[in-house]
Amino acid sequence: MAQPRTETLLLMLMGIVILLMLSIIGLFIRMNQLQNQVLAAMGPFQAVRVPEGLEVGTETPDFSLPDIEGRMVSLKDFTGKKVMVVFSSVRCPACVELLPELKVFSEKHPEVQLVMISQGTEEENRRLVEGESLDFPVLAWEDTVARDYRVQGTPFFYVIDGKGVIINKGFANMLEQMEELVQTGK
Repeated sequence: MAQPRTETLLLMLMGIVILLMLSIIGLFIRMNQLQNQVLAAMGPFQAVRVPEGLEVGTETPDFSLPDIEGRMVSLKDFTGKKVMVVFSSVRCPACVELLPELKVFSEKHPEVQLVMISQGTEEENRRLVEGESLDFPVLAWEDTVARDYRVQGTPFFYVIDGKGVIINKGFANMLEQMEELVQTGK
């Protein structure tokens, strides 16, 4: 007599498992439908995304920003020379780790004028320059300049030719990446 009862229990258990599986499949289908509805509703908001940086081939907006000594430095000061502008922040770990490599890049590539626009206080920028013995201009960050250049994060680089036209752009956090930006932006 125990045999039929065991079989009945096994059949009931299999029935429950099948019902659970069907419920999970139904739930998955419904979640997929809801996800599609949410994505469709968000469509207009996703189209508003600002592109990363200005396009290659674009003439750069000029800027005039103070260095750590308070002297105004303009992008036009470097007309006729290839310039690499790096947007950086003293609170960005990748930017801080990049400082020694920026110094090496500057020494290794005297044909490229390196200019850093640093998001930090005057004192923080001064400590940065003195602590790393940087020999290129470190300028005060200004939000309007960052917006004009469409900077979405740091460290972000622009390579600009002698006529003020962007020839390359991108994020970099090592010497090799900076050199690649300059080499491919001929």
